[in-house]
Amino acid sequence: MPFTVEQVYRLPEEAVLVKVMGYDVYVGERLSKSSRGRFFGYIVDKEEMLRSLLEGVEVERKWADPYSLRGFDLVVDARGNAAYRGRKALALQLEGRVREDPGDAIRVYFLEDLVGYAWVFPLGDSKAKVGVGGLAGPEVLAGYLRMISKKVGLEPSGPLRGSGIASGGLQLRLEGGVAVIGEAAGAVMPLSGEGIRPSMITAKALFEDIRGERSFADAISSYGLELNARVQLGILRALENSPPKRRVEIFERAPVEILECVTAGCVTRAFLARAASRWPGFFLKVASLGGVKELVKNSLKV
Repeated sequence: MPFTVEQVYRLPEEAVLVKVMGYDVYVGERLSKSSRGRFFGYIVDKEEMLRSLLEGVEVERKWADPYSLRGFDLVVDARGNAAYRGRKALALQLEGRVREDPGDAIRVYFLEDLVGYAWVFPLGDSKAKVGVGGLAGPEVLAGYLRMISKKVGLEPSGPLRGSGIASGGLQLRLEGGVAVIGEAAGAVMPLSGEGIRPSMITAKALFEDIRGERSFADAISSYGLELNARVQLGILRALENSPPKRRVEIFERAPVEILECVTAGCVTRAFLARAASRWPGFFLKVASLGGVKELVKNSLKV
């Protein structure tokens, strides 16, 4: 989870496995970008985090079709990616001990032939989560996972896990007494696959709407979720529209400031304006490939 999660939720210490203080980005076999000594986010124990969120809350688990329920003021559809109607990517992941302790840095691999990426996320004590996700079938992704696992010397300690990931953008709805939030509404960053923080934002926005503080749409906008999802979706489209060699060029030429801000979900229109003026060649090329020219045009007016 990037540091921007603190906009909506303060993580309990017991749920934090690692505070991420660095990263290495590989393009193919080459180390392209690296940073140490700055705080970037968290690796969390999701089950512990959920226990903390549910403390003091009575939960009844029972199957129900949210659209058949009657007699309620509000029904919330938060069934996850299985209920998402848009396009989905796929992710596969293994957990275990690795040859070299990654410490407090994450490792990301951009692969020439894949619209997606592979990762090594530290868990402490020389353990890590090793995974790959993207717009490809399970056999292709499994091959990449084997390659990365061999590269880092992974000794798996659990089963292979996989999941669909909403990658078609937001489909938020609040109408007819039913609110669709979380991954069911595509609250996932299309390029990075980050879903926990965006889903939390949709839940927080709905809470604020219920309390009458501001509308659901206004709250979503204030957290920058729509803008950041659109930017990532545009970059994803640019990568899809590019041959493998051009994708490598995009990865190589991506300025560190853009990479970090896009990944953290902290893009603003002012940031887009600065980026477009500082790196016009890179930014406008990616934007035109991604079909977000209007967004670029609007950002230049800030």
